[in-house]
Amino acid sequence: MGGKWYKRSVALPVLAVALAAAGCSSNSNDGSDTASSGATASGSESAGASASASSNGGTAQEPVTLSIFGVVGSTVINKPFQDDQVIQELEKRTGVKLDFTPELNVTDRAEKLAVMLAGDDLPDIVVYNALTDSSKIQSANVALPLDDLVAKYGPNITKNAGKAIEVSKSSSPDGKLYYLPGGVGDVQFSPLVNDNSWNLRWDLYKKLNYPKMDTLDDLLGVLGQMMKLEPTNKDGKKNYGLGLNLSETWGQLMIDKAIANLKGYVQALPNDVYIEMDTGKLVPRVSDPNSVFWTSMKFYNKAYQQGILDPESATLKYNTITEKYKTGRYFASTTHWSLGGADEQFIAQGTPEKGFVPFMVDYNPKNMYVGQATYNGDQFQMFISKKSKNPEAAMKLIDYLYTDEGTELLTNGIEGVHYDVVNGVPLVKDEEIQARQTDPNHFITTGIHKYDHLRRYIPQKDANGNPTDFLNVPQTVEKEMTQVQKDFVQHYGYKTVTEAFTKVPTYVYDTSVLGSITTPAGSDLQAKEQQMDAYLIANVAKVIFQKTDADYEKAKQKFLDEYTSKGAKEVFDYYVKAYADKMALVGGK
Repeated sequence: MGGKWYKRSVALPVLAVALAAAGCSSNSNDGSDTASSGATASGSESAGASASASSNGGTAQEPVTLSIFGVVGSTVINKPFQDDQVIQELEKRTGVKLDFTPELNVTDRAEKLAVMLAGDDLPDIVVYNALTDSSKIQSANVALPLDDLVAKYGPNITKNAGKAIEVSKSSSPDGKLYYLPGGVGDVQFSPLVNDNSWNLRWDLYKKLNYPKMDTLDDLLGVLGQMMKLEPTNKDGKKNYGLGLNLSETWGQLMIDKAIANLKGYVQALPNDVYIEMDTGKLVPRVSDPNSVFWTSMKFYNKAYQQGILDPESATLKYNTITEKYKTGRYFASTTHWSLGGADEQFIAQGTPEKGFVPFMVDYNPKNMYVGQATYNGDQFQMFISKKSKNPEAAMKLIDYLYTDEGTELLTNGIEGVHYDVVNGVPLVKDEEIQARQTDPNHFITTGIHKYDHLRRYIPQKDANGNPTDFLNVPQTVEKEMTQVQKDFVQHYGYKTVTEAFTKVPTYVYDTSVLGSITTPAGSDLQAKEQQMDAYLIANVAKVIFQKTDADYEKAKQKFLDEYTSKGAKEVFDYYVKAYADKMALVGGK
């Protein structure tokens, strides 16, 4: 979903989108407000976590300090200890102080993780993106076995993620638990934004008199017209229809993101595997010349030839991409989170009529992957490293993250500060909604949704039957709508921004089973897959940036010949069997 990794596509209505997957590109992280919490640790879940942490040398006055990496999306961390309201409250409730030194000034987390692994220099707790880092983590053998720790200190892990833990263990060669899944139980689909479909500048689309966008060629035509309407941004810099962050390991995942999702293809972990929603079967993603991946590659080649794709895409990183959205230089995105808070930036600059809304272009009328379910965990896996100074305290903290209360804190903030409970319904304060709509960096001060990759357990409803994300409470949704979103729903007669998606029979898919499978660590299969992945990452841009159709076809064939020769069929066949076995384990078909 994720420099930004394949950011998990968190359903973040309005502003909180900045972090989810992938993140916000802000270089500031100096929020200094202190938490004046009206909510304290209560009940056996949180009190147990706090007491446990204290028993390991920590008290409310002297917390245990644990180093951590990988939980803050792509926000640049510029000081070891964060002082936002959420992190202070988390320390108060658990007796654990988190040291973010490993993340200082990091813009490419996959790259930094590789450096730490090479130097055998890991913090106490690591969150990594299985889409890009799974094989290197497993090969390095750096994760601590967790079965005994969970049995002793993880009652909430067992209670709320028991099946997900069994799925994780089933992928282990020795049957032990090493990796703790995140996002357990989550269904990511927002009434206001969509992270798996095309997002376009509504104000420009409106000026063009709502042209048809039935096909990808239609979309290119619309983007070309938008560039004529707004050839440069307010700073006089040239605008483009869109851009890609192909210089990052996960950038290739953005090539087919919206295109494949809308056609009903799910890409959940292996780079050469889709789940075809129409059949439920696995099909090749990259090694099949007729796949939707290659439809997407051709789309971007056409965009390049027509001057619509930013020619710097081969060298861009995610933070630069989000900055270009926020400064008005791009008009379309394959996901809402990659906008990096552009809508809020427009509002803050006094241009609330500017903004992005989701569109369905060239879609499958029966099956679309525009909502992600992760009943057994998402791609943001967590482990306690063998280097941990205090694995017991780490496990007690993690156990708190698997509670309703822990999820509520990271997702919504503090009762009485960020929201009030009225007649049993949690309502986000009006001033909090306004702040999120007008300040793209507001989350840095509050910490709300800043630590989304830290969240381990995300039930669809809280204990009282309310949406886990309080921004999705019906009374709040209408207040959240921006001027652009209101204009969009009024034009089409929708009740919510994403209503059109819900009319497709199947629009949510569970990715957790495929996402839990990897080739065996140290195996010949893993070596072949790593070679395939390295080739893919290094060469996709070379195919896209061909100046003629003939040159594109020649480059495509060369790519396929070399890619498939590295063992693509053998690796794909392994996943087909492993997926069938895993589906049988969890009771699927």
